Amino acid sequence: MTGLALVDTASGRHWVTHDTYDVHFRQLSDAEIETYVSRERPFDSAGSFRMEGLGVALFERFEGSDPNTLIGLPLMRLCELLREAGMDPLAETPQGS
Repeated sequence: MTGLALVDTASGRHWVTHDTYDVHFRQLSDAEIETYVSRERPFDSAGSFRMEGLGVALFERFEGSDPNTLIGLPLMRLCELLREAGMDPLAETPQGS
């Protein structure tokens, strides 16, 4: 679960939300875990695993709408909030410039 807050400093409006992304690990042997940790050294990652690289071999399945949530920033939800705030992430010229 990752929280997200957007503040419009000009108007004082704000949005607060969260997004979830579920990870289902497959059954792993001690040797597989030790090999993964030794090769990837994921100690700086939440939960000491990464979904990229060799980490994909750890999982059975993922459930959620935005895999960026697992990495730490739910980008799809952020874009939704930006649009709600009147800012189009795909605008040719950013508003306010």
